[in-house]
This record gives sequence, C-alpha cells and structure tokens, in this order.
Amino acid sequence: MEIESNTKQCRVKGAPSEEDRLSGLPDDVLHSIVGRVPLKQAVRTSALSTRWPCLWLHALAASAVLDFTDREFARGQSLGRIVATVNRCLEAHGAAPLDVFRVALSPFDAFGRDVVRWAAAALGRGAREVGVDLTQHADGRGALELPADLFQAESSLAVLSLGRCSLRDVPPGTAGLAGLTSLSLNQVDVTDDAVRDVVSGCRLLEFLSLESCHLLVSVRVAGERLRGLEIVRCLAMRHLQVAAPVLESVVYHGDVLLIWREDEPSGVEFVGPGGRTDARPELKDAYLTHIGYGVYDEVIHEFAYSGFLDQVAHAKILTLCSVGMLHLEEERLFAEGDVDAPNLEELQLLMDSVSMGDDDVTRFSGFLELVVAPLLERLFIRLPDACGGTAGTGEGADIVLECEIALDHLTFLKVVNFRGTRCELRLLRFVLRRAPVLEQLVLVTPEDVGTPGHHDQEESVRLLLKVVQEHVSEISKAWLWQEPCVTVCRPREDDSRSPAHTKYYHHDHA
Repeated sequence: MEIESNTKQCRVKGAPSEEDRLSGLPDDVLHSIVGRVPLKQAVRTSALSTRWPCLWLHALAASAVLDFTDREFARGQSLGRIVATVNRCLEAHGAAPLDVFRVALSPFDAFGRDVVRWAAAALGRGAREVGVDLTQHADGRGALELPADLFQAESSLAVLSLGRCSLRDVPPGTAGLAGLTSLSLNQVDVTDDAVRDVVSGCRLLEFLSLESCHLLVSVRVAGERLRGLEIVRCLAMRHLQVAAPVLESVVYHGDVLLIWREDEPSGVEFVGPGGRTDARPELKDAYLTHIGYGVYDEVIHEFAYSGFLDQVAHAKILTLCSVGMLHLEEERLFAEGDVDAPNLEELQLLMDSVSMGDDDVTRFSGFLELVVAPLLERLFIRLPDACGGTAGTGEGADIVLECEIALDHLTFLKVVNFRGTRCELRLLRFVLRRAPVLEQLVLVTPEDVGTPGHHDQEESVRLLLKVVQEHVSEISKAWLWQEPCVTVCRPREDDSRSPAHTKYYHHDHA
C-alpha cells in the first residue's frame, strides 16, 4: 500500500472508493480513536478509507509519545518498511515537543544511521525518555556504535534505555547524561570503570539496570539518590560494591559472586560513610536468583551465597530460588548459622528443579529452619513448570526438624503450579503444621491440568480440591487455630493477591 505525502490530497492507492461507516464520524472523534489504539492497529486503519492514513499520522504528530517497541507492529514487516514508518511519523511530528521516544529494531545492520538520527531528533525535541532496543535477534552481530556527540549537549533526558549499543565513544561526564534519573543498559559493552564514571556523573540517578553486560567483572556503584539496582546475567561479574545510602530495591540474577581476590573481603559489599563495610541500606525488597548450580567447591564458593543473602536478608520482601537453597545446604555441612531476617514480611521461593522430589522438600524445610523471620506474613511458592512426581495417593513421612520452627504470623500461603503430587502435598503439610493462624491457602494449578475446555479439566480441579481439603481439615483439627479458606484454581481464574516480584528472570535468555 502506498501513501502519498500531500496531506491535503492524502489518499491510498488501490483503496475501495466506497467509504466505510467509521469514516463518517467527525475528525476529532476519529483522532481520539486512533490515538488510543496500538501503533500496529493504527497503521492498519490505512486500509479502511482514504482518510485514515492522514488520521493516524496526524494523531501521532499530536502525541508527545512515539513508541515503536510493539513486536506485533514489526511482525511480518520488512526492516525497510519499519524504518520508513518511523521516518514518516517523525516527519509528521515536525518540530513539536516530544516527551517519549522508544524504538525496537533488529537486526539493524543497514539502518544504524537511521537509529542514531532518530535518537538525536528525539533529544533535540526535548524528550525526557529515550529507548533504543536492538537486542531481539541474538545472532552474534556487533553493537551499534553511538557517536561521541550524541549526548554532548545539555538536554531534558531523564530516562535512557539502550540495548545492544556501544558507549565506547561517549566520553564520561557528558552533559547530556547529567540529568538521568534512570539508566538501563542491555548487552552494552561497558566496562567496570565506565559504569563507575557514568553513575558518578549522574548525580540524580535513582535506578540503574545492567543486563547481559559481559565485560563487567568488579562493579562499583556509588549514588546518593540511587533507590533501585538491577543486575541480570552479567556472567563475568565476580564482585559488587554498592555505596547507596537510600537504596530500597535490589535485583540480582546471575552466577554466585565469589571471594575472588585476597584484598576483597567478600563478593558483595554495601559501603557506608567513611568506607564502612557494615553499612546496610534500609531495603524494601530484594530479588536474588542464580543460574544453574554445577559443583559446589568449598574453597572458591566459601559461603559466597550466604554472604550475599546476609547483605539483603533485612529487606521486607524477598524472592529467592532453589539454587540458593542448594548452596545453603552445602554450606551447612561446614558451619552452622542462621540467616537473620527480622523485617521479612513476604517471601517468594522459586523452585527451579525439573520436578519436585523428596530432596527438594527436605531442602525447602531446611531453608525455613535456617531463616529466622519472626514477622513473615505471606509465603509464595512457585513450583516447577514441568510435570513430575505422582499423584497424592500416599502421604509420605512428615518432616521433623532438629530445631522446630513456628510460622506464627503467616496468614497467606500461595502455591503456583500445584498438581497434588505426593511431594507437593508433603511440602504443603510441612507449612500448614507450622502456621497456626493461616487464614487463606491458594493453590494455582498449571493451565494444562486435565483437557482444556473439557469436563475433564473441571473434574481434575474438583478432585484436587477434595484431596487438599481433606489434608487441611485433618491438620486443622490438631495444629491450627482455625481452618483456612482454601482455593484451588487455574491461572486465569486466580484473583488472589500476587507477590511483589512477578518478573522471573530465569525464564529469559540472554
């Protein structure tokens, strides 16, 4: 379809001559409609009549937000057509002020200059947020080299997100980055020194995300206003030092950080005034998950995981994974010690094994024995996506701890991907018998339980509810103050509360 550029005689060649009913609506109504639909659907309206191409172009021209990151928009279109669409929209926008510009394009190959020109145009029009994502195809291509002068001039830029771009030519302390409050770098070739210099030059920075930046080894971050730090799959990284007195949120997904040099006291340090290493920020939440496990080496791993966990265990909200539980289990063979979590109100455990077995249940119970969390109110357990184990035909032996625990503040328990296997029921009984004031139990089955859309699926959920209710009733009589409300449902039926962390990085791939 070809769109002529003359707006006074804007028409679609080959379009039907007969007008559709929508085209009879006033222009202001049509502008409102087009301005509220995703870009892909807006562009598709070009096929409706001769008026619609002008309408969506004018709607974009009147908008302060240009977002070309919808993958549905790019699907089925050639790169040349996508680039032409972005060019046309920017041209229609003219010199009007722009608040947000985002684009996703991959592979970018022949269009690198276009991408740089778009970013420069957005900055020149006063954009507060600029996002360039070139990461979709992990095909070994190099990064887009950003020119030294792109961020040279002072600007209104506050939020910058770059994916598969190179900052090698951008000098540290450049004026255009000084006002950043949020910086996200994905597959960017930054070094340890570059991160340190960029962050130190952004005195207003509140959020920093580093993802798949494989040149990072020993990262030092210092920011007086930094509130959120996210480090994901930076696989060469071995040491992290953070000096951020108002830090509230930490996300880490990667390999266990090791004690990698004699002059480094630990893999993770939070540094306070005067270089104090016993300073810990008042964290609200922490997400700490790890990639794989491999073989535990008591020399090179030497309490590396528990050292990191100790640094964040005072948060009110924690998400941890079963790989961490494996490390803690190994560490307990060499030394005893609890993990003090005095402020913890919400705990989410991601069970990443292929399937739940008795060892996983034992490891889970040992973890809860190790973590001292007197204020824990909400427990979320995410079981493996893959099916494993047998239906709950037998109870199995209940777990007896060396040092018994009481979850006497726990009121809410939610288990996702629950199938009712023997091991899952064993895990459930372990928690129930130690949660005397539990008020609500939510069990979310996988979507594929039974036959979708068939009576068998309803029957599977009903039978599972019956089995669980029998276990709960039996335990309630002996262990609980009251019988909790029990819900068994599929994901699309679940309207109960969700954990604070709902993005799971172990599902993504670099």
